Amino acid sequence: MTTTYTALPAAYAPPEANRPIDTVESLFSHLYDAARLEMSTIPLYLYAAYSIKTANVSQWSSGPGAFRLIKSIVIEEMLHLSLVRNLIVAIGYGEHVKFQHKAFIPEFPTPMLCRVPDLELRLAPLTTELVRDVFMPLELPAKVDAPPESDKYQTIGQFYKAIFDGFQRLCGVEPGTYGRPDQAKQKALFRHNRMDLQYTNAYWNEGGGGAPVIVHDLHSALTAINLIVEQGEGMDPDQQEVPIDPQDPAGQQQAGLFEFPHYVKFKRIADGWEPIGEVYPMPDNPRVSQFPEGPVRDLGQLACAAYTYVLAMLDELYNTSGNDVKPGATSPRYGLERKFIAAMQGLLFGVIKELVRIPITEGPYCDLHAAPTFEYYEFPEDRSLTQHLRELCERVLPHYPALGGDNSVLWLISERMPQDLQ
Repeated sequence: MTTTYTALPAAYAPPEANRPIDTVESLFSHLYDAARLEMSTIPLYLYAAYSIKTANVSQWSSGPGAFRLIKSIVIEEMLHLSLVRNLIVAIGYGEHVKFQHKAFIPEFPTPMLCRVPDLELRLAPLTTELVRDVFMPLELPAKVDAPPESDKYQTIGQFYKAIFDGFQRLCGVEPGTYGRPDQAKQKALFRHNRMDLQYTNAYWNEGGGGAPVIVHDLHSALTAINLIVEQGEGMDPDQQEVPIDPQDPAGQQQAGLFEFPHYVKFKRIADGWEPIGEVYPMPDNPRVSQFPEGPVRDLGQLACAAYTYVLAMLDELYNTSGNDVKPGATSPRYGLERKFIAAMQGLLFGVIKELVRIPITEGPYCDLHAAPTFEYYEFPEDRSLTQHLRELCERVLPHYPALGGDNSVLWLISERMPQDLQ
């Protein structure tokens, strides 16, 4: 199966297998693919997590349970996505990336980007088989001596190693060594950096490890890449724990603050150590167009709109300078950061929580439950995104009154979201 992307950034060129990254243009293309790769994991894991009817099997369970483990992985994948975009901003290509763009949002099922052999990524209710057949191969640790692969890689770790080497090469450092960067080359690579546009505050990061890295030189770029890899994308198979803060491994080791990498977290679910609990009977790779006409389909569209809206807010964040963030002052950037969290945790989750409870009684998904499809939603151009989102919510409110009232989805849209978001 081949995924077709349209309207990719003009600066993007498909990576060539076995060709090292030796130009800033090639580096951007690889980072853009890294962002697409990270993006493809988030709906995948969220769908599985939202399929769980109970957050845990029992309050007496010894471990955190499947839901909390997957939630922690999603939080870290979001961190990885922001780290990759920080890297892109640092080399001067930030304006070429738009998360809200239709070409950036994956459609499922889809093959894992550039992986050999092919691995089909699909939206499906959580089972141990799904974890073992899809999630664990996706997060497969790289072997210690695995070569960097800029395309046709077997593990994500090999792909990031190629990007790591590319940063070194463009800064005048022999890949695989610990040499000091050539100051002129390093300055040239980061000459168009806008640190004020990078993401700095992970308010949403409760339950996950690590924190955003402000990329401004070779060392900080490599730190960001290592953070991504250390949290599970390319871990040494023999290493079963990683520090909660990979930027301070010695201090974290001394304090005993460790967590499992992604691969091990998924293995614990597959092996039955972390119980899944009761799961909604949701369809594989659903489409809103296949939902019965009427309220259910309208709610499915609202979920897609909320998902696209959250990505639009993240784009707006990266277009808003953080230089005005000062104690005691009103800051547009700080306001957007807080509203983004509300949109992700209250708006998107609020709609999906209502959606998955609905049994479908007709059509191709008969006897299953409705589910989030994570499809791109085309907002109309004649009004703000927030205004249209509110209209979609008001349309379904008579059928799903839980979306209204104090601190509800409709309240968040009307009172807490940026009303001029385009």
